[in-house]
Amino acid sequence: MRYLPTIIWGVILGQVVGFLISALSGGSYDPKTSAIISVIFVAILFFFPPIMQHFAKPAEKPEH
Repeated sequence: MRYLPTIIWGVILGQVVGFLISALSGGSYDPKTSAIISVIFVAILFFFPPIMQHFAKPAEKPEH
């Protein structure tokens, strides 16, 4: 359930960023492309933490 709001907000913020980039670069705004890029970016953010935890070294316990 926590993934759905993240995807929705990721797409909304992706649309804003896509609009700003197109406005600043003088290009045309394409909401379809912005949505696709946003969903791909959010999916990468979902899979990034488990991948990083897989390659992380286990924490060493302090000896007293």
